[in-house]
Amino acid sequence: MVTRRSIFGFVATLSATALLAPTRLSAQGTIGLAERRAIAAYRAEKYPAIEAGIQQAAGFPVPVDVEWDQLTLPGDAAYYARDDYFGKTIFEPLTAALKSITADAMGRDALRAKLQRIHVRFDEKTAPASNYPNGLSFQSGTLDINWRPYSNTADVQDRTQALTQLLEHNL
Repeated sequence: MVTRRSIFGFVATLSATALLAPTRLSAQGTIGLAERRAIAAYRAEKYPAIEAGIQQAAGFPVPVDVEWDQLTLPGDAAYYARDDYFGKTIFEPLTAALKSITADAMGRDALRAKLQRIHVRFDEKTAPASNYPNGLSFQSGTLDINWRPYSNTADVQDRTQALTQLLEHNL
């Protein structure tokens, strides 16, 4: 039989456990202090220039929503600041694809007319290992990029091509 005392004891134990546990959980596991500090530093020091480059390549201020909790992988804090961690695997291909699309007035006009938002995330269950088109979608004006950071860092051209082809098909 469950008594009020046992329920209150359980709630108190649960509350104490929650206070001692790490504060965030990503889709890939527990995010500790090192990861939170490293991603905060990346977002403050490097990402503003990257986002400005994306906006410039697009030719207009397209919103870029990054699911940082999903991109923040446990144990990788020391690598976030490296250009190949997020840059070569996600942001460089995106910027290059946008530059390719906006190389002429027709591309600039088409992109501005149809692209409303860019969504960047990493879902370990659905992100492709190397078949990059499978990690992309374009629906209702949203370009969704679901790629694992810091994997196959030499595949910048393959990722760029996948993004360019998807955008060309949907614009």
